[in-house]
Amino acid sequence: MPAGSGERARGRARRRVVGGLIAAAAALTGGVVTAAPASAAPYGAEYVTTLRCDSPNPWPGAPLRIRVDVYTGAPFPSDGLVGPAISLSAMNRGGTGPILEVTTLTTVRWTNRTSGRSGVVRVPTRAHSASWDAVLHPGRGRVAFTIHQKIGALAFVPMVNPQYSSCRGSVTL
Repeated sequence: MPAGSGERARGRARRRVVGGLIAAAAALTGGVVTAAPASAAPYGAEYVTTLRCDSPNPWPGAPLRIRVDVYTGAPFPSDGLVGPAISLSAMNRGGTGPILEVTTLTTVRWTNRTSGRSGVVRVPTRAHSASWDAVLHPGRGRVAFTIHQKIGALAFVPMVNPQYSSCRGSVTL
């Protein structure tokens, strides 16, 4: 028997066992196995708070539990513009499953209470969960913002049975 053939056989057996475990997990979870996502925090940003921005579900089912993480101080925000900026990252864990999709139109209206500047950011998305990211560039000062979500089922066309929700937050940049 050549040197190392026993080790190769054990390696093949180990891969078969791991493959079987992955297949079993996929069968139990409806065919989808995913790793936990990496943190959505922008590089160099500081976590400020998490907002609850729940919405009715456009598909029959439980309401969508949406959490919006708020970050400040990212030197290189995801939109490619120069910071400082406020980054909003929304997640709906679990979502609607591996087959059903939703389309989301998120509108964030912000006002810098210190400088008087204001603006609007719109983010359209399509995914298996109501997740989105937005970057605000209000300048330095106390910033108040309102998040409006329009979430609809994707059933051959976008925005079937649209559901509406909103939430508010503020941060000092």
